[in-house]
Amino acid sequence: MNVTTNTFQPIGDLLLVSLLNNLTLIHFAHYYAVCVIRSWSDEIYLNKTMPMLTLSVDEENFEESYQYAVDLGCQGFIVSETAFTPFLDLFIAVHDQSDQRSSAKRLITVMNTSSLDALNQFKDHRAIIELPELLFICPEEQVGKFAYHTTKIFNNGSRSAYNVAIEPIWPPDYFPDKFVNMNGFPIKLCSLMYPPYVYYAETTPELANARYDPAFKQDDVPLFLDGTEPTLILEFCSRYNCTVEASFDEAHFWGNVYDNGTGNGLLGAVVERRADMAVAAIYYWRKPYEFSTYTQPISRSGITVLVPKPRMLAPWRTPFLSFAGSLWIAVFVAFCAGTIAVWLIEKGRFTILQPANESPITISDAMLTMIGFYMEQSARMRTDMISCTFLTISLLFAGFMVGNSYGGGLAGVMTLPQYEKPIDTTYDLAASGTLYAGEALSWIFSILYAPQPHMKILVKNYRVEDMDHLIAHSKSHDLGYIGERTEACHFVPASFVDNEASTMLQLLKDDLYWESVVAIVTKTCPFRQAFNDFIMQVKQSGVQMFWEIRSANRYLHTIVQQNIWNARASAGDDEVVKLTISHFLGAYLILSIGCSLASISFMVEYFHSKIAKYFNRITSLFKPEPRSIESDTTIELQDMDELDYEEKIDKN
Repeated sequence: MNVTTNTFQPIGDLLLVSLLNNLTLIHFAHYYAVCVIRSWSDEIYLNKTMPMLTLSVDEENFEESYQYAVDLGCQGFIVSETAFTPFLDLFIAVHDQSDQRSSAKRLITVMNTSSLDALNQFKDHRAIIELPELLFICPEEQVGKFAYHTTKIFNNGSRSAYNVAIEPIWPPDYFPDKFVNMNGFPIKLCSLMYPPYVYYAETTPELANARYDPAFKQDDVPLFLDGTEPTLILEFCSRYNCTVEASFDEAHFWGNVYDNGTGNGLLGAVVERRADMAVAAIYYWRKPYEFSTYTQPISRSGITVLVPKPRMLAPWRTPFLSFAGSLWIAVFVAFCAGTIAVWLIEKGRFTILQPANESPITISDAMLTMIGFYMEQSARMRTDMISCTFLTISLLFAGFMVGNSYGGGLAGVMTLPQYEKPIDTTYDLAASGTLYAGEALSWIFSILYAPQPHMKILVKNYRVEDMDHLIAHSKSHDLGYIGERTEACHFVPASFVDNEASTMLQLLKDDLYWESVVAIVTKTCPFRQAFNDFIMQVKQSGVQMFWEIRSANRYLHTIVQQNIWNARASAGDDEVVKLTISHFLGAYLILSIGCSLASISFMVEYFHSKIAKYFNRITSLFKPEPRSIESDTTIELQDMDELDYEEKIDKN
C-alpha cells in the first residue's frame, strides 16, 4: 500500500487520467481521503493534491491494507475492473469492523470495455446495493470517448427482492440523486409492540401500509404499522418511493449484542444484517455501536421509575409521630442522663444531710421524677441544697421545652393526615433500597458503567422480570417500574398497570437519566443520509408531537395515563380532618401495653412471693431448732453452781 500526497506518477491514458482527476476534484474533494484500488497490471494514477492511498488486490495482505485504509478515513474509492470483485467481496466485512461510519461513499469503477455483459456481472453482488453512488467509466471504441453507467436499484413487486439494473447516465450529472425515487426499494424493519412509539396489527389490504419480511413470516398478510417511529419511516417511504417489510421480536425485546458480532432482539437483527433498521425507543448504546450505527435523534426520552405512593400511616403510630427518629433518640438520651443525675444528687443529699423520716431515693423514683418534668406534671423538688436547686431548674426548663414541643407536634399530627416518607428522587430511590424492574436489561444499558454511588446502587437494585410478575406486584407496594417519559409526557410501558394500580403509583420528580431516541441501522446503510435529512425536516415542523398524541389516544389507556401524571397533584387529601377514635388508638395502645405489663409483672411478683414462702416453709422442716444464747448461759450457770456445792461438801 502506498500513501501519496501531492505526487505525480506516469499514466497510461492521458485522457482517462485527466477525466479521473477532474471527477476527483469535483466530487471527492470534500472527503477525508481517497483510495485507489487496482491490480499491478492496471495503470490508474492521480496527480491531484489530496490525501490518497493506493492499494493492490495482488498483495497477500490486501484485506489488512483495505481495513487500514478504511480506518484511516477513505470515503471515496476509485477501483479498476479487475479489482472490483475483490473490493465488493470485502466491502461489508471491512466496514463492519471499522470505526469509520461516513455515509454517502462514492465509487468510480474504471472498466476495460464498454460491454454491458461486463457490467451486468456485478449487478447481482450483495454489496452493490450498499453503494448507490456508483459510476462506471467505460471506454468506447472511439479514442477519447467514454460511456458512463450507474446502477438502478428497484423492487420488481416481489417480497424482499432487491433488483439491480445497469443504466446509462450523461455528464455532468455523474452521481444522480437516487433517493428522489427509490423505486420501491424494500426497507427491512425490525421492531416490537411499544406504543406510542410502535404499534402493529394485521389488517385488510385496504388499510395495510407494510408487509411482513418473508424471513420472519412466509404468509403475505397485510400489515398495519403505526406509532411515532413507523409513521416517520412510512412518511419517508411515501416521499422517496420505498416500501417497508417488517419483522418483530417480542421474545428478546431489544436484546443483546455480543463481542463476536452476533446478537438477538432488535439490536441483534441489525448487527447480523437480518434487518436494515430497527426502531422502538432505541438509545445511543455503546455495545451495539461497535457493529452498527445510529441515525440523527428522532425525539427525547426521559427514563424514570414508577414507584409506590406513600401510604397513610397507621393510626396507632400517632403518639410517636410528633418527633422524628433522631429527635426521639435525643429525648431518650436526655431522659436517661436526667434520671442518673437525679438519682446521684439525691443519693448524695441523703448521705450528707441524713434526713429523718426519709428513705433513700431509688432509680424508679428518679425515673418517675423525670417523667413528671417531661409530662409537665408536679414532681418532688428539693431546695435544701444548691445543687438540687440547679438540677430542678434545668429539668423544669428542659421538661417544659420537650413537653410543649411534643404537644405542638402532636396537634399537627392529629390535624393533618400523615404518610410514609415518599420516594421523590433517584437519590431517595437508592436510599430506600426499593427494587424496581422491567422486562429487558436494555433499560439500564446507559447507566451500567455510571461512576456515581447512587447510580451503582440503582443498577444493583434493578431486576428483569416477566409481565406476569410485574402485574402480580403492581398493587403490592413493594416494587417500582422503570419506564420513560415521552416528549408529549406519556409514560410507557404501562401495560402492567390497571386503573386501580395506577392510583397506587407515582413517578419520580426527576429522571434516572435521559436519552435521545434514534433508529439503529447498518454501518453501510445506503439511505442513512437521506433519512437523517428527512428527520431534521420533520423535527422542524413539529408534527411528531401530533403523531405521538394521536398514537397515545389510540393505543394507550387514557385513564391510567391521567392517574399516573396526576398522582402528585393535590386532590384534597391534605385538608384538615376531624378527630376520630382512630386518632387515639396510639394512646389506647400505650395504655393497653402498660396495663398488660403491669398485670404480668404483678402476677410474676405474686407467684414469686408465694413460691419463696413455700420453699422457706419446706426448708424449715429439715433444720434443727436453734437454741438461744440465754438458755445456754443458764445451763452453764447451773452447772457451775452444782460444782461449787459439791466442792463445799467435800471440804466439810
